[in-house]
Amino acid sequence: MTSLLGTLALVSTGALAQSTLGTILGTVTDASGAVIANCKVKITNTDEGTSRTFTTDANGNYEAVNSKPDHYSIEASDAGFKTENVENLELVARQTLRVDLTLQLGQVTQQVEVQATPGVITTETETVSATYNALQITNLPTNYRASGNGNSPYFLLSILPGMQSDNNGNLSIQGGLQSQSQFTVDGISTTDTTGNQPLRNAFPSAESLAEIKVQGVGSPAEFGDPGDVTTISKSGTNTLHGSAFWYHQNAALDAIPFGAPLKPAKIANDFGGSAGGPVVIPHVYNGKNRTFFFGTFEGFRLPRTGVIKNRVPTQAMRNGDESYLCSSGFDASGICKDRDEAGNVIDQLVNPFNGQPFPNDQITTPINSVSQKILSLYPLPNNGLPFPNINYNVNVPANYSSNGFDARGDQYFGRKLSIFGRYTYKNITQLSPTELLFPSTSNFEHVRMLVTSATYTIKPALLDEFRFGYTDDHFGGSNPFKGQAFSSSLGLDNIQQNIFFNGVTEVDFNSLTSLNVDRLTGINQSRTIEFDDNLTWVKARHILKFGADVRTIRAASPLSFFGADNYGTFAFASAYTGNDFSDFLLGIPVGSELDNVSQDNDGRSHHWAFFAQDSFRFSPRLTLEYGVRFEYHPGYTDAGGNIGNFDNSVPRSGRVIYPDGFAKILAPGFLQSFDACPTPAVPLTANDPTSINGAPCTPVLSASQAGLPEGLRTTSKRFLPRFGFAYKPFDNGKTVVRGGIGSYEAASLGSIFYALTGTMQSDTRQYVNVSPADPHFFLWPQTGTGGTGLGAPQYGNDYFGTANDVHWKEPYSLQWHLSVEREVGFSTGLRASYIGMKTTQLVWAPNYNQSLPSSIPYGGQPLSSRPFPNWGVVNTRAIGATANYNALQIEANRRFAAGLTFDTTYTWSKNLADNQGPQANGGFCAENSCNRSADFYGRRSEYGNTFGPRRNNWLTTVIYQLPFGNGKRFANTSNPVLNAIIGGWQTSNIFLVQSGPFLTPLLSGIDPSGTGSGIVHGRPQHPDRVGPWAPARQNAAQWILSTGFVCPGPNPDLVSCSVGAGVNAPPPIGRFGTSGVGIIEGPGTINWDFAMSKSFNLTERVKLRVEVSFVNFLNHLNLGVPDMNLADPNDPVQTPDYRCGFGCITSAQGLYQFAGARSGQIGARIDF
Repeated sequence: MTSLLGTLALVSTGALAQSTLGTILGTVTDASGAVIANCKVKITNTDEGTSRTFTTDANGNYEAVNSKPDHYSIEASDAGFKTENVENLELVARQTLRVDLTLQLGQVTQQVEVQATPGVITTETETVSATYNALQITNLPTNYRASGNGNSPYFLLSILPGMQSDNNGNLSIQGGLQSQSQFTVDGISTTDTTGNQPLRNAFPSAESLAEIKVQGVGSPAEFGDPGDVTTISKSGTNTLHGSAFWYHQNAALDAIPFGAPLKPAKIANDFGGSAGGPVVIPHVYNGKNRTFFFGTFEGFRLPRTGVIKNRVPTQAMRNGDESYLCSSGFDASGICKDRDEAGNVIDQLVNPFNGQPFPNDQITTPINSVSQKILSLYPLPNNGLPFPNINYNVNVPANYSSNGFDARGDQYFGRKLSIFGRYTYKNITQLSPTELLFPSTSNFEHVRMLVTSATYTIKPALLDEFRFGYTDDHFGGSNPFKGQAFSSSLGLDNIQQNIFFNGVTEVDFNSLTSLNVDRLTGINQSRTIEFDDNLTWVKARHILKFGADVRTIRAASPLSFFGADNYGTFAFASAYTGNDFSDFLLGIPVGSELDNVSQDNDGRSHHWAFFAQDSFRFSPRLTLEYGVRFEYHPGYTDAGGNIGNFDNSVPRSGRVIYPDGFAKILAPGFLQSFDACPTPAVPLTANDPTSINGAPCTPVLSASQAGLPEGLRTTSKRFLPRFGFAYKPFDNGKTVVRGGIGSYEAASLGSIFYALTGTMQSDTRQYVNVSPADPHFFLWPQTGTGGTGLGAPQYGNDYFGTANDVHWKEPYSLQWHLSVEREVGFSTGLRASYIGMKTTQLVWAPNYNQSLPSSIPYGGQPLSSRPFPNWGVVNTRAIGATANYNALQIEANRRFAAGLTFDTTYTWSKNLADNQGPQANGGFCAENSCNRSADFYGRRSEYGNTFGPRRNNWLTTVIYQLPFGNGKRFANTSNPVLNAIIGGWQTSNIFLVQSGPFLTPLLSGIDPSGTGSGIVHGRPQHPDRVGPWAPARQNAAQWILSTGFVCPGPNPDLVSCSVGAGVNAPPPIGRFGTSGVGIIEGPGTINWDFAMSKSFNLTERVKLRVEVSFVNFLNHLNLGVPDMNLADPNDPVQTPDYRCGFGCITSAQGLYQFAGARSGQIGARIDF
């Protein structure tokens, strides 16, 4: 143990210990099977012309560890034997490639040439993985090169075996959450530190990619997460090679999307080129076998327009003439003749200051000065339609473009040292139309990636790999409108001057387009800086590896709470004159909110991990793999101290915690609202320092006073052991049994940190306006009063949003698996696997302050009935949830041979979890759970089928070069003309068949439990299930039977279901609904993507390829997710007043599952 710790300490200056290098190993024997010791084995990288020489040990074994993914040849020679050469070997990233050699008696000068047969099964490791090489990356018909979403190879990931995607592009690897996977390029992380998901544009160009590899089962101790996606960039070789390419998409190749009247306009072009080879400067330097370069440029252009459709006031309305409201005209006294069924006057404006009607619905009092200035942001109608129709239409640019390049250099200094470096640059710009008269917002994303690596051979059996890199992704938007100056000119009270961000006051209407552009600037940053050093030691039958990784991470983003935040948000709702726009003209909002956001989020942290592992060749048939990993993940801190946490371990009062040294930025109003205990650092006067409603004042402590680190929660650290094996039961090595068990951990990143930001430092004030006769009434330029209704700090009303469990533990998984693989000939292998994984300490999102179920309406319950009477809602990211995944997987894989390569994988899986909440219908869960939980005390009642992965998934990819023309099976001696016609044809296909996602019915805006969870902060509750859910014939109009569910309570009518939701509603019944999570299966997917290409040999080394490809070639309709809210009525008969509600589907599946309407792409490329 001492020596292990010493080795870890030796390499602890390193960072990301996820090497991309592989191993070539084997045994040298004679014709009788006897091993040959001290045999010379020379391994040559045929792309670069570099080589290393090894000597077999006493058991005839050789190992070439830390080998770069590339093409190789092997030469074995010994006295008394012919020299054997094995050509055309390919090593992919992190692969252990076995090449056994058998020497024949003879002279060393005699050569035996052997063409390598690529291995199609994995025989030396427990890991289950899949790889796409450059052929598949550029040939499979995914149409990502010129799509409406840019040209990122991210779109390829969902068609890798073992991967599944939801409609939002979130990925699951072998049943894990997206946050349980690591994404790297050349070994450097491209995981988004703001949300623990892949940075979708942080990829080199597809032209720069040598391979993409996914492993989700049996990863060794080198990896912290159960899932890993590794992308490897191309390097130059001794031969100059490259490409020039153009891809094009337009609407003529597409089908009309489901539910749309017309095809969306589209003309997209992707173009560029690549080149790589040796660095040669004539008469100065010849870099063959030593110095190599590779570079790519790729540009994308999508010119398009966006349509702004607004409902804006006419000039007459701006002048106070609202006579359009009265359809029947006015009598002689100016009273509207419109009447309701009871004969009462309607559509008549009233002067709120004296209660008298405005004659002819024309406002005679002066227009408020603030309102006049805001109207300057509204255009006049331009299409001739009368109000309240959409009366303003304008087309504005919404162009999308990107430019990017990759540059890589490799240097070979001899057998001891080799280095490489790569830099990736990508800028994306997209214009986003903005409502009303505002200029378009310019959205951007700037990606910068750097990686450098050095591999040094200390001695033949001891090698070191050092790696440094960073990934920096800036993204956001800016608008040139001078919102600060405009909002300042309004003269509104209590609106700060010199607000640190650009924005505009928000004004909300019901009858016309609202002014809600809000914040006009915002920049996000995800940055990871990494160092890495791995030490590999080959000792007899052991390959030992030691490493450490350190990451410096930053997650920055705009902080926002509601609407326009500091600029003020105002709502107008016909409460005073009888019309919301008329209320606006008089400057009388129905309510307002002001948020004091003083700074944006700026999270920082350092993550450390150490590992040691051993691959032990117990016998020629059995390899054992074992190791241990240690993870240490401190919580994020905020550079400005802008975080706070709630500790529920203190009965009745709880306690709140802030970072040391930042007491001065705590919001006084927030502290007063929960009866904060006074301290020297927080000199407030508590409402009652002893007790209110049976609760003492709430302690306010700094992190050090609370005994917590500056991240305001305990630091997660854990040892993660791994064990696996690979066993070949027969001498021919064509069958292998592999399996293992191991613990894995997922680091918590930005989504967990953001929960804490601004919780104690941002003072939020809400006001509900009152009658003009009330002294608390306000109108512009007033923004509120001392506080009424939901107004300024009111004891027991404030909420904490959102805490982290102070006793934090990172989610971790125990994964186990068993596989049997068999090479069946024809370059084809079969694999059957069982995969199991249990994840604990998953994040879920309860309300710490939830009352017990009650038959008394939530609003009528005493504050003392809450666990923490000083508080309203205490939202949190808690730990302790679980998930269980079990799967059977069958795969047939054929490496490229005789013009054909394919992979077909079928997966049956069952994934159950209890952290989804009642609204888990939108996709895979994020690192901060799916949705807020309805019942803090009944998490296990939420245990059920997850939205993803699908129960049945069958994915097949095929590339086939048709066997016609010279060098092919048929017409292989064709003349040049005939060969040009029939030769060079290739077809590529993707087939996907899968069952639907599991969905959860819900009811929003009700509270049968009496806990408030159905009506407070977006926690829908469950209905009661009373019958079958599936109709005899499922279709878009009726996918679910509403008769299978009823409203909990005395009135089962779903349309009028309002139990527990108000003073006139039926009272709560004191329990939650009985319907469960994930009980309904949504629509499945059937999809065929198809491409056909033709290649022409322009010269011996230059080839032209033209192609056409289609996603969803047959335009099969794959329906999306139905409406799952039972409160939305549905009329499946489609009567004249038809409404698509619960169980009805209005959308199709989308881009990320390649299941939307057919889209086509044409392309041409030259490769040399």
